[in-house]
Amino acid sequence: MAFTWDEKNIKWFLDAAEYTGFYRDLAQKIIPYLEPGDALCDVGCGLGRLAFALAPHVASLTAIDVNEVVLDILKRDAAPLGLTNLHAGFGDAAELSGVFDVVLLCFFGETDTPGMLKHSRRSLIRVVNADNRTNLYPEQYRSRVKETVAGVRKELASLNLEYRLDEYAIEFGQPLRNMEDAKKYVLQNAPEASDAEVSGFLDERLQQTGRDDYPLYLPNKKELGVFIIDKQ
Repeated sequence: MAFTWDEKNIKWFLDAAEYTGFYRDLAQKIIPYLEPGDALCDVGCGLGRLAFALAPHVASLTAIDVNEVVLDILKRDAAPLGLTNLHAGFGDAAELSGVFDVVLLCFFGETDTPGMLKHSRRSLIRVVNADNRTNLYPEQYRSRVKETVAGVRKELASLNLEYRLDEYAIEFGQPLRNMEDAKKYVLQNAPEASDAEVSGFLDERLQQTGRDDYPLYLPNKKELGVFIIDKQ
């Protein structure tokens, strides 16, 4: 099952990105592979939080996605930041045109690596999950298969492509406003879970934060890999 953006998922995602600073932390892992004069393309940019963190470190950043809803939010939230070098718009990876110094795919899913390299002057950066586990709802209801480090390793070996791989664990849990919000969040991701399963999961995992805005938190140390594939 592919991930889909809806009003609830967008709200929770924005809450998590701001609360944890995940994309700011992830950007710090990618910045060493960028140069100030680079033209960077973020393919499948989603709500653009990684693009916001990377834009100040390159000459231009083109952010594309096929979801107009998330693009509208990205453009709305980018305006107050004054990122004049950030250009966002509708775009499909399969129909990508132009050549950039660096092409970035972050949790993108199945990728045409040779095709993406054709649009890169220097390198392709792929950020993928370490594995297919989840800490944010009962594991038995994981139905979405994520691209993993092991899978990308196997793919790149089959293509005889050299790469560098950096592996990290960065906190990207879910802040929640109340217990009702917590239950809705779990059920949004695991709709077949019973009330008892949801309650048991939250009893085991949910933390008190002591904050007024987000008094509850589901911790999640997100393990990931950053592949740097240089143009050969």
